[in-house]
Amino acid sequence: MKLLFDGYSEEEYEAGTVFCVGRNYVEHAKELGTEVPQDPIIFTKPANALRHGSYNLIEYPPLTKELHFEGELILLLRGGGRNVKAFTTADVIAGYAIGLDLTMRDLQTEAKRKGLPWTISKGFDGAAQVSHFIPFESAPPFEELCFSLWVNDELRQRASTNQMIFSPEMLLPYISQIFSVKTGDLLFTGTPKGVGPLHVEDKIVMQLHTSNPDEVLLDFHAQVTEWQ
Repeated sequence: MKLLFDGYSEEEYEAGTVFCVGRNYVEHAKELGTEVPQDPIIFTKPANALRHGSYNLIEYPPLTKELHFEGELILLLRGGGRNVKAFTTADVIAGYAIGLDLTMRDLQTEAKRKGLPWTISKGFDGAAQVSHFIPFESAPPFEELCFSLWVNDELRQRASTNQMIFSPEMLLPYISQIFSVKTGDLLFTGTPKGVGPLHVEDKIVMQLHTSNPDEVLLDFHAQVTEWQ
């Protein structure tokens, strides 16, 4: 899948591995009733999970009665290979997006209880919803980025990057000890507090902005539909 930028960009990227960070905000870990992690919690989503655009449809999976949204800031990576050490964000981040790590919460909870993998609850078709990207060079510094999420016009999540437990400078060296980081890989950086259920016909709006919510950098829209 080709990854698209908002507006003009000469760069082209083919989507690679979708890396996700679990519990990267203290308050989200608390709302799940789990411990705040001492090391990054990393999982991946398969290619079939990816949906990409400024307006996406979310098909409600038939296996769940608890489809939850998790709004996230997403990084498009330039690469880096194995054992990435010191770097600047400009060296590894090609662009920023916003999107949804969708979760079948009832299946995930049952998998956790039984000590089983999360793959079904996190990797189904459409489980990784990604907006268009803005180039790194066009964005404010990472530390100034914030995002907000509304469901049916109700504000449900708002967060800034300075609330993250693990920054990109911490995450990339950790991930690259285990996985080779390639051009086009995506990094979902974790969700803040406020996650919750979705229902068919729900409408979601997300915005990437600065600390001033009126300074909008990127918009993303999605709607929940029946599974086709």
